[in-house]
Amino acid sequence: MNSICFSTSLFGAALLTSLISAPARAAEGDPVAVRVWPGGTVTIESHWGLSVAIKGETKNTEDLSDEKASTIPNADATVTVGESGRYLLSRPANKEEVTWQQVSREETKTDSVSVTPNDIQVSHSGGDAVHVQLDGIDLVVAGPGCTTETLASFQHIDAVIGSDLQRFVVEGSPMPVTVRNWISASSGSPDSVKVADQDHNTVAISSDSTESASEPVVVWWNVSTKPWQMPEEMNKLFAAMEKSCAESQAVFAELTTAQMNFEPANGTHTPRWNVEHMMGRQLLFFSQMYHEADASIPVMDLNPAQMPPDYEFANADWDGAEEARQMQRVSDFSRRFAYLLDGYSVDDKVPGSRWPTLKALLKQMDRHYSEHTSNTEKKFALPGWPKN
Repeated sequence: MNSICFSTSLFGAALLTSLISAPARAAEGDPVAVRVWPGGTVTIESHWGLSVAIKGETKNTEDLSDEKASTIPNADATVTVGESGRYLLSRPANKEEVTWQQVSREETKTDSVSVTPNDIQVSHSGGDAVHVQLDGIDLVVAGPGCTTETLASFQHIDAVIGSDLQRFVVEGSPMPVTVRNWISASSGSPDSVKVADQDHNTVAISSDSTESASEPVVVWWNVSTKPWQMPEEMNKLFAAMEKSCAESQAVFAELTTAQMNFEPANGTHTPRWNVEHMMGRQLLFFSQMYHEADASIPVMDLNPAQMPPDYEFANADWDGAEEARQMQRVSDFSRRFAYLLDGYSVDDKVPGSRWPTLKALLKQMDRHYSEHTSNTEKKFALPGWPKN
């Protein structure tokens, strides 16, 4: 999708509070991927499939070469630290178009702006930082002018992202604000925090985790600006699973809501059950492995009831195209956080997984999509199949 980039300047330093009066809300359990790139760019990707890129005000021209810049993926919207304005990134269910809407101060006062659970809210904070709210999470991308006072102006922060974050820490003093995660592409960390050094650029952030449920654990992330590279054999199996998923999506995307909800007279499952089952199994199996490695990723179980009489639609109003997007969201989730498989081969049993090997899981997911898609296609010839 093409990147949308705005560089307006309508509001000033008063934008130190949240974007819209409605709080950030979450589709339960959705983890967010924060990625740090060359040149100070940060991308934030939601489980719903929306993404925002925040460009930093960097003076290090070595990090801005065409070769390095080309590694940064396109985002649905792009802003730069130092601008001003409030924005809403949205794509409601059953809608293909992603909208990037500038929000005025008057609209926020009258609550005339509708914020749905999967929207991303973006606001500039006096030119010193960018505040991003999504999935119940508050993220602050700190620019060079961001100070302790800037951070203190936010009611809640799940993660601060930027370079040279050590400036917020005075030796022997407590952290300036309660922040669960500090994500920096520069080395070094304060005392009395949990340090996570990693040679790739992605950190998973969620609104809740087992560690944050009682007493928050402060984690200082020293990250690279390079993406994690999946081993060749693992990537081959992932690609086969993704191809099977994409082929299944192509079938379901053509179905109407009525066709998705078709209940065969022979007592077999609706097409919607088949979609939910395929998506739900993959999401559960992969989130179990990822949760074992990082508690910020919850175990996500959206599996429907197995027997037709017990089954209830999760989203009865979604058309086939949206259910196909849900399948793609799980496919993206599985690859997005696959860095948590680092150190394992496809012949290993991964902690948190019931499968004997990672290869066995990937091959079964490949077969699973084709099997249930074939079962659904047989229903098209059954008596009573809706024409539209």
